[in-house]
Amino acid sequence: MEHSFWHDKWEINQIGFHLDYIHPILKRNLAAISQNKRAKVFVPLCGKTLDIGYLLAQGQSVVAVELSEIAVQAVFEQLEAQPEITDWQGGKCYQAAHVQIFVGDFFALTQADLGDVAWVYDRAALIALPEAMRKEYASHLAKITGYASQLLITLDYDQSIAGGPPFAVSTAEVEALYSGMYPIQLIEEADIIEEEPRFKAKGLTSFYQRGYKLK
Repeated sequence: MEHSFWHDKWEINQIGFHLDYIHPILKRNLAAISQNKRAKVFVPLCGKTLDIGYLLAQGQSVVAVELSEIAVQAVFEQLEAQPEITDWQGGKCYQAAHVQIFVGDFFALTQADLGDVAWVYDRAALIALPEAMRKEYASHLAKITGYASQLLITLDYDQSIAGGPPFAVSTAEVEALYSGMYPIQLIEEADIIEEEPRFKAKGLTSFYQRGYKLK
């Protein structure tokens, strides 16, 4: 996908993928995935998720990456934090107490940029990418985080009826992408079509949300 696609979405505030609440799968599973309350979590393609504030409130430190500077600025406004802004090889880096967000291309990040990461929270990164990019994404993510544990959230639906993003990612695809690197545990699965009127209006009769622990 072209970077301009996402920049345009943020410019016109067409961000139906943004949630105005803390993701319940994160709340239910944080203690299980991160037993160290002071751990560093990496949040790829973070948008302006409220989950960052929740993670910080639980004592975690956060490092993230996001293509849109508009989204990153919104995160720090939500946190009521004044960031220090510096440069990195992929763009700008916003940083305040216990939170650091790289503005730029995820694929430009290195392990040295992130430092030691205890775990990864992928709520909307894998499902934001078309199928052709997901293998490269999964491989790069594992390498730059030192194969850290992950809490992965996916959506799965009939993509012949409704296209992405967010894209449909099946359990079979999760296994194909990650089984060579991690044991995979399906920890939650629910059909949330009744909570997604936008997708129901397109003709979908099911819309599965799944949570996985990769550890």
